[in-house]
Amino acid sequence: MRDVIELITTTTTCDELGQEVQEETAVEVFAEKRAVPRVEFFSAGEHGLKPTAAFVVREIDYSGESLVRHDGTVFRVYRTYTTGLGGKTGRYRTVYSGSEMVELYCETRAGV
Repeated sequence: MRDVIELITTTTTCDELGQEVQEETAVEVFAEKRAVPRVEFFSAGEHGLKPTAAFVVREIDYSGESLVRHDGTVFRVYRTYTTGLGGKTGRYRTVYSGSEMVELYCETRAGV
């Protein structure tokens, strides 16, 4: 199922008092939300991560953003994986035409 997510870039600037201020810039893109595979869940857990979601977006839409917002929840991207899903079909895969896809493995961002 296609969802809309926001890919968020955070930039740090200084205000007129010289204090650091973080600004977020969000871009909406289409994505497919998936459950985190069992192997990924346990492997990430061994490294202290708590994976909660995986999103698949077109490679052309992803520019290395480290945050994702979906349904009001902010996730931190801890790993990406470029797949060759473009134009392929499968029992559990959505058909995409002509582009490579990027899987974004995310954990819930603490303190939001």
